[in-house]
Amino acid sequence: MKGIIILYVATMVAAFYGWVINLIDVIHAATSGAPFTTMLICRIVGIPLFGLGAILGWF
Repeated sequence: MKGIIILYVATMVAAFYGWVINLIDVIHAATSGAPFTTMLICRIVGIPLFGLGAILGWF
């Protein structure tokens, strides 16, 4: 049972980290004047959609 809890917490920490990195990438793209690409649009959509943002933050 402890292993499942540790796995769950580790997954949530990794997902939160990915979401924060996604948010930082969006802010960086907005301040640098980067063109709107498909990836940037997906990253913007990934801010309110936590799962998408968490995955895109790792790429």
